Amino acid sequence: MTDSRRHARSSAAGLAGKVSVSVVSAVVLIALMAVFVCYRPWTGLVDDAGGSAAGAYDVSTERIEQYCPGRMALMDSDSYGDSEFQASSGNITSSARYAALGSVYMSSVTPMANADGEAERLSDGDDADAIAVLSGAVDDGPTLFDTRLTASEDGTGAAGSVASWATDGDLRGVAAATCVVPSLSQSFMLPATATGTTQELVVSNPSDRATAVTMRVWGSSDGEAISLTTGNTLTVDAHGESSVDLAAAASGQDGLFVTLDSDETPVAAVVRMTRMDGLNPQGIDYIPPVSQSSSDAVIPSVREGDAVRVTVRAEETASVTVSWLTAQGTTAADEGQLDTGRVTMFDLGEAPEHTLGVVIESDAAVNAMALAERGGDDGQSDFTVALPGTAAAASAVAVPSDTRGELTVANVSGERTSVTMHAYDADGRHVGERQIDLEDGAAVDLAVTDLGEDAAVIMVDDPSESVVWGVRLSQPDVDESGLAGLANLQTTALTPVQETVLSQSDRAVIR
Repeated sequence: MTDSRRHARSSAAGLAGKVSVSVVSAVVLIALMAVFVCYRPWTGLVDDAGGSAAGAYDVSTERIEQYCPGRMALMDSDSYGDSEFQASSGNITSSARYAALGSVYMSSVTPMANADGEAERLSDGDDADAIAVLSGAVDDGPTLFDTRLTASEDGTGAAGSVASWATDGDLRGVAAATCVVPSLSQSFMLPATATGTTQELVVSNPSDRATAVTMRVWGSSDGEAISLTTGNTLTVDAHGESSVDLAAAASGQDGLFVTLDSDETPVAAVVRMTRMDGLNPQGIDYIPPVSQSSSDAVIPSVREGDAVRVTVRAEETASVTVSWLTAQGTTAADEGQLDTGRVTMFDLGEAPEHTLGVVIESDAAVNAMALAERGGDDGQSDFTVALPGTAAAASAVAVPSDTRGELTVANVSGERTSVTMHAYDADGRHVGERQIDLEDGAAVDLAVTDLGEDAAVIMVDDPSESVVWGVRLSQPDVDESGLAGLANLQTTALTPVQETVLSQSDRAVIR
């Protein structure tokens, strides 16, 4: 055999060996890659972080979006039968006022029906301590009140409100509501669902996504949830509204407790309530959601001469005492037992002299409301639904234009306290300031104009969170017509809205 042939065979054998090794190596590499892709490494094989990376962080919102309901309206405005018996909205009129206080970057208002349209911005006053204010109306429907903050702190926030009134037609009287923040869950306390009563629950969805809202309702018959005749689910389109008459869906109850839970996105809700006795209007009002339940509830804005009915509900069996709130303290009005889940109504009759509100004390947490009613000429009457107040380090109310306001301030701290009230006019200028000193359990009332002749926005500085307060409204045109007209506004807290976010770093997680 020649040397050239031996060399050729040796080269061929070497090449075959290299190919075999390459194939085996490729198979091994592919297998290893599959293991790393499919399986998480053992924690012990990963370097320690060198200390705990867990943390809790308080996150504050720097944007506040509020929903302000549209003008009061009849739920069924269709015309039937003779014109003299047809329901009529008459000369229903509305006003609204919006205020942004503290560390605010920008605040604006847009119609909900055209959320992408041009926004109307709030303007600041000229003074260094001025606030941003805008006055308007809600005749064309609800509005969205959007406020951007530069800091989240006590004394910073936004407060808005609306009012409606009429001296003619079936909506004679006064109604008012504070603008509300959309939420995934909310609750309502409602008065009796008697004949002639409409309780239109209006659910608004300011977001870009449709949602389904589940309603649960309890009444006065027993402690079990009621199956509504209209069904227990509402579908609300993006940037849309849906409504249902709860008085018709759950008729014959002394009162209702209602919960709403939205599946997809926060919604805003309010109840527009109207009452008729034959052809005689018996009042109008907006009813906003209730705050958290409490064993000690103070409801301001009730006055001497009001016919008062209080509705209470607890999640468990409880004893309850209802008292009149006066400048000197409380006077017992009624007491009773609450059954688990059942709505109970207390008819207190006419509020006595010097009454400024109602106090509810229980050995369990309760939700409550008070309906105050007054009569006018020719069989007309009007009512307002007042809810328990909530103490806050700072809070405010924007009083709608063309209305008159009367303040109630009640000390709930358990000791003597002092708060400072500030007043601003419709241009945002600071026009008044007053210190209010109150003994334990005492209350005081004063006109909005007592703080400043042109006062339009009231802010209370209460660092110890010792008082609850509210504004009772009337309207000059309604008063001069000999009609009853009363409404009330809850306060809006100007405090940081915070949530705690927990964070845990884990280097063993490979993404």
